[in-house]
Amino acid sequence: MTPVRMKILLVGATGVVGRCVLNSLQAQHDVISASLEPAKSDHEVQLDLSDADALVKTLKSLGQLDAVISAAGRARFGALADARPASVEASVYGLGLLDKLLGQVNLALAAREVLRPGGSITLTSGTTSTEPVLGGAGLSMVNGALESWVRAAATEFPQGWRLNVVSPSLVEGTPAEACAAFPGFEKVSAERVGLAYQRCLFSGITGQVLRA
Repeated sequence: MTPVRMKILLVGATGVVGRCVLNSLQAQHDVISASLEPAKSDHEVQLDLSDADALVKTLKSLGQLDAVISAAGRARFGALADARPASVEASVYGLGLLDKLLGQVNLALAAREVLRPGGSITLTSGTTSTEPVLGGAGLSMVNGALESWVRAAATEFPQGWRLNVVSPSLVEGTPAEACAAFPGFEKVSAERVGLAYQRCLFSGITGQVLRA
């Protein structure tokens, strides 16, 4: 059965994972693409996850949505030897905590103002939540925290709203310099990644972590 046509906001549409999601949905649904880049058409918006006020304003300008998907969130690799006690803003982990973690949490919270009853929110963590790599302690912290928040927050979402997170592994098309940080990891196909997000949208699950 073909799903009903939906109005979906896809944050991070220009990234490696975002393109997988966009390609799997755009033929049958109305997808609004969001990224840090300036908008080039009516089907695109500029959105910065680290700016909570701008995030809320942008979502309200889009009107009601059937689903919100985030395939975005910035974080940095860094050796533990370079980490020092610091405030969040000054920490080597600060970007991941403020952007990929809190930014996606804020996106989900803001989506409550525009999501239709029964709507869906899907966030993105990453394989380092369970598969550590050298220099990836900050990413492991952020991804693990995001997954824990989704499991807990999903129990409190009203109006039949569903909240899930996809944890993709190394995806086909990832730049070679990024792949170098994941020695021995098998690449996941774009199709498989897209299917994980479709499952979050259409299968009725909530509070789940889907590992692609």
